[in-house]
Amino acid sequence: MDISVIIPCLNEKDTIGICVSKSIEQIKNNKFEGEVIVADNGSSDGSIKIALEKGARIINVKKKGYGRALQEGIAEAKGEYIFMADADNSYDFNKINDFYNKIKEGYDMVNGCRLPRSGGQIEKNAMPLSHRYIGNPFFTWMAKKIYRINANDIYCGMKIFNRNFFNKLDFFFFGMVFNVELLIKFHLAGAKITELPITLYKDGRVNTQKHLKTISDGFSTLKFFLIFCPKLLYFVPAVIIIFIGIVNLVLNLNNLIDTSFNVSLGIFFTSVLASIQLSILGLYTHLIARSMNLIDNSPMIDNFFRIFTIKKSLFLSMLILFLVALLQLNNFLNFDRDTINLSTLFLCLISFTIFFNSLFVSLLSINQKN
Repeated sequence: MDISVIIPCLNEKDTIGICVSKSIEQIKNNKFEGEVIVADNGSSDGSIKIALEKGARIINVKKKGYGRALQEGIAEAKGEYIFMADADNSYDFNKINDFYNKIKEGYDMVNGCRLPRSGGQIEKNAMPLSHRYIGNPFFTWMAKKIYRINANDIYCGMKIFNRNFFNKLDFFFFGMVFNVELLIKFHLAGAKITELPITLYKDGRVNTQKHLKTISDGFSTLKFFLIFCPKLLYFVPAVIIIFIGIVNLVLNLNNLIDTSFNVSLGIFFTSVLASIQLSILGLYTHLIARSMNLIDNSPMIDNFFRIFTIKKSLFLSMLILFLVALLQLNNFLNFDRDTINLSTLFLCLISFTIFFNSLFVSLLSINQKN
């Protein structure tokens, strides 16, 4: 079979018939061997009946979620290529042939682009201003910076892709973020991707509720990018925090001997503890992202796991405790007693933190090897 058209649906009686009819007409006019699948997510307004009457095949998806509906619809598809678009008639299903001809040029995915700067068009009132000028451009920029993806409209819900390529990948998100994950996963897997300018029309639904939730879906997308970018979320802050602690300590170095309770020393030790914890969280996040194929392998991380062994961490922890004992028995720096006690407390905490975190990291490394 040439093509399977997948339409996610949840109470779309105003527009589902139009979308299915256009799809079937495209399949017939272009002499495709194809099918139209409506992945219904629990409609109760008669959408299923309308879709059946227009000639669609219905897949009942019990668990809620835009991404879940699409994934289960794709699992039931038989076509070599999967064409997907929303059921609100904001995307023109008459463009199926354009997408099909484009992907037959040798691409693995053709992503629609609604934004004018890349040749697309947005009908008046078809997209909220917050999406057009803030949300979509911002997340597209993040995708470019983090994943080096050459896409200009990562949230476009109209695309076509190779089903066999899709089946090689694993997907973990079931809401609106699935749209972003789909594009990024294809990119990271080495897919050949291009864009096709399209027009976004005003939502054709009148009596049904819109499903996109600006705030919650926006935060979910932001969380997606941040969680799977440990360098930005954990490693960079870890370096900044310890740098601030060191600078503050150096600037106040002359006060260490004279001050009974040295704030700068406390800030320095606290920054070390915070940096260690952030780095461990970054390592864990990196491995999780790698297991989900959302981040490339890092030689630096691989080398860290080869170097950071339990034996070496134990040795480092014991060395720190030896320095603590030396400081308590022989105050060779002439610190006052309060400063010595403060240093002892933090050095012991750092020693224990290094050792027990090394146990945790060793579990991560075992899982990574497996």
